[in-house]
Amino acid sequence: MVKKAAKVAEGRTKEDRKKVRKTLGTLKSLTVQPVTKQRYQASLNQFYDHLQREGISLPKRRDSLDAVVSDYIEHLWSEGEGRSVASNLLAGLQDLDPHLKGHLQTSWRLMKTWTANELPNRAPPLTEGILKAVVGWAVFNQHFSFGLSLLVGFYTLLRTGELLDLQAWNIHMTSNSQPAVISLGLTKSGKRQGAAESVTLTELSVLKLLWFWKQQVPAHTYLTAKPHVWRQLFNECLQGLKISEWGFRPYSLRRGGATSLFVKCGSLDRVLILGRWTAVKTAKIYLNSGLAMLADLKIPQKLLQPFHTVLTNYLQGPPKLEQSLQKKRRTGGRGKKEFRGKKVEKCVDEFGGGPTFFILSVNLLEAQGHSGLAESWGAGGGYVFP
Repeated sequence: MVKKAAKVAEGRTKEDRKKVRKTLGTLKSLTVQPVTKQRYQASLNQFYDHLQREGISLPKRRDSLDAVVSDYIEHLWSEGEGRSVASNLLAGLQDLDPHLKGHLQTSWRLMKTWTANELPNRAPPLTEGILKAVVGWAVFNQHFSFGLSLLVGFYTLLRTGELLDLQAWNIHMTSNSQPAVISLGLTKSGKRQGAAESVTLTELSVLKLLWFWKQQVPAHTYLTAKPHVWRQLFNECLQGLKISEWGFRPYSLRRGGATSLFVKCGSLDRVLILGRWTAVKTAKIYLNSGLAMLADLKIPQKLLQPFHTVLTNYLQGPPKLEQSLQKKRRTGGRGKKEFRGKKVEKCVDEFGGGPTFFILSVNLLEAQGHSGLAESWGAGGGYVFP
């Protein structure tokens, strides 16, 4: 993981400030975040490699560079490269030489044309209905903390990186029914303003689960698993629900949360505050494109409804965390049947509702096309109810 540049409070004395600034580095090195600098350098290296392959010399005069760069941007366009490669190149060149600003007019004009003619591949927004099905899948598979992280990300409009960095000590709560304040520190937008940021969670059902989680774990416990594990679970969830073709990504949580909040309250100001957007124009584009994409999300309810039922029953019972010890499955004959009976009792305890709920849920899973899940949960497998 790339280390981010830290911000520190100004020292009281000249010696204090000198000592602290020595650890930060030069002002020139602090103008761009290290992770951004890496993106710039990657695009620059790709540009230099292209020039070497084509036998083109890098111009030494600023007013001659524009023609070479604009030709390269045309090359990127024709080769199907992403727009970020070109934009990072232009930003990287101007970071290396600030005096290039104003000398790359043709190149920037091509970038503007690129933007106007090719819409960015934005993550589609998760609706609240899809979210509940996704969390229901997580509960069904006993990934309780993963499901909680999805709910927190959706209702607080967190960026994916912010969600993956969230620890128990960042969350301030006084009870399971009072709003939770989540401290985010110096975020993407906070760095620009030189101020730490926070968000407030008010969704009661989520507060109940978050309070329980916070009481059970040490202060420095992350809400999510390691980033690659969490992302893998997210993809497995989409596959399990049979909705991978709609192209949802982790950032769909933030987009969906913002769109859902705007539809509910109709207040752009409220969305701006919770989402921490500084530019109203950016937020409007964000919301308008999200609302337009909702019209194309025609996901059959039969794929979602079974997991809505699972989530509803879970929320009506006491909160739970993952169990660290799982019973090992025995194989063969009588032992297999006895184990399955115990497994059903455990499932009933986890989801609540007793044998009747279990049978109804299995039938519903089968009726809505999730026969594989129904079988894994015990349908037709010889489970024994006492």
